[in-house]
Amino acid sequence: MLQRPSPSSDLRVEVLDSADALRATAREWDDLWRRSDVTLPTVCAEPAALWIDTFAPDATIRIVTVRLADRLVAALPLLGRTLGRVVPVGDLTLNPWSPNGELLLDTEADAAAIVGRLAEAVCDLPWPLLWFEMVPHQANRWTALTESLVERGAQVDIRPGHQIGRVSLERPFDVYMAQRSKNLRRSVRKDLAQLERMGHVELRLLDHLHPDEVEEALQRAFALEDSGWKGAGGTSVLKNEGIFDFYLRQARYFAGCGALRLAFLECGGRAIAFELGWIGKGVYHSFKVGYNEDYREFGPGHLLRYRLIEHGCAAPGLHHIDYQGPITAALRPWSTETYAIGRLAVCLPRLSSRALWSGLKAARQVSRSLRHAAAWLS
Repeated sequence: MLQRPSPSSDLRVEVLDSADALRATAREWDDLWRRSDVTLPTVCAEPAALWIDTFAPDATIRIVTVRLADRLVAALPLLGRTLGRVVPVGDLTLNPWSPNGELLLDTEADAAAIVGRLAEAVCDLPWPLLWFEMVPHQANRWTALTESLVERGAQVDIRPGHQIGRVSLERPFDVYMAQRSKNLRRSVRKDLAQLERMGHVELRLLDHLHPDEVEEALQRAFALEDSGWKGAGGTSVLKNEGIFDFYLRQARYFAGCGALRLAFLECGGRAIAFELGWIGKGVYHSFKVGYNEDYREFGPGHLLRYRLIEHGCAAPGLHHIDYQGPITAALRPWSTETYAIGRLAVCLPRLSSRALWSGLKAARQVSRSLRHAAAWLS
């Protein structure tokens, strides 16, 4: 663990440099997560450490934390990677396989002072640039950090990416459905009626699996994914070495703390669609979905979504469903609200960083001009 001298105030920065150091702070880290406005449980200590062990075992790790006396009040887990195989940057501990990196900020403490100390520490990191591809940049915690970095001489560039859909579960299901489009309601009725002719349609919700029961259920789910286009294209979990083991370890952890959700849509007792996700602070985060393509004409994915929302509206303590990924034509009709995700790039306040930043901006402008020229010539 790397430590910095304590400032004159009660705020103290510590920089953790390994997954083991993160695990050593698990109780405090997870308590900070509970006091933050982040609902994703994958950013808790053990899942984040598991992500580092699996996807970045040899990377430079810099987990910046801020303490108020002995209480953890902010955390930002970062690792080193290269941009375009050339430029060294700091990035969050996440990738398309799992989102395990976020900015945690104690909502009960003095945010301005805490973010200021965090920004000072970030400016002293070993990378010339920070490059975060998937950040909810409009969230208060992120705007506070970017503003504090700018105050300290950093340059910030935010590129809007996409919207993520969410479903509010605060109203009765019949009220929710009445507010959906006529086309969606008609499609659900038609597909459900046709599928019922083939066998009884049932939602099987596995929210209370024992860790020892997880492997069989998870294998069943990912076999469904592998049977379709993802398997054929080599992008399914089972076609990528080590990924099933990662999800298995992650799912066992969440099963142990009651945060795992694995749902199947069954027709005549046969699983035809699945959804895997996690529950944190009353929010169900839907992450992995798949279905048997033999049933494609019946829309098994959207029927599973329909049944999960129906269940969620009646479930005590569940307030939202978060679809995690970019909103699509399939998700938009179900969503009641959205939030923005984008790329956040930061040039730290150093001469070498500014020179590199200027070079990247110039290269991007040249690339854009070449694309325009190629389009014109064609």
